[in-house]
Amino acid sequence: MITESKELVRHQESGTENDAFEVQKVDLKGDLPDLSKANEMPVDLCSDYWTPEAAGEMKRLYFVEIKPQKVSSANSSGEIIDLDCAVFLEQKPDGSVQTITNGSRRLVGVLESYAAQGMIGHGTPLQITYLGKRKNKSNNFSSDSWSIKPLIINI
Repeated sequence: MITESKELVRHQESGTENDAFEVQKVDLKGDLPDLSKANEMPVDLCSDYWTPEAAGEMKRLYFVEIKPQKVSSANSSGEIIDLDCAVFLEQKPDGSVQTITNGSRRLVGVLESYAAQGMIGHGTPLQITYLGKRKNKSNNFSSDSWSIKPLIINI
């Protein structure tokens, strides 16, 4: 039986590159600990999809990874497709942590490029600002435009 409580563990401490935090697990074959005495972690496992509404909307986030998410196709067919999304952690003013995703092709493409070059990685603090829609030069469509700035934090 596990009796100690684990708090949010940064990936550097846990030694796992792909985990943003470590969640406690209990052997379900033995005696179960009393959950009424358990403390909740300050992390919400349900992800919020960030859809900025106005140019200038900004978030300060920790980059986690790029991974496919199941979403409804934009062509109204109802088909479920895999969309590469950027996954982040956002720390709220109350100290809780929320998982945030965004599948903007431009945002994901820029982050993928910098991740492949090793310039950003799991845990990189970023300030991401939505700059609004910009008309594409090659067609009549518009695409989201972004500013992505690495943050310097004192650790």
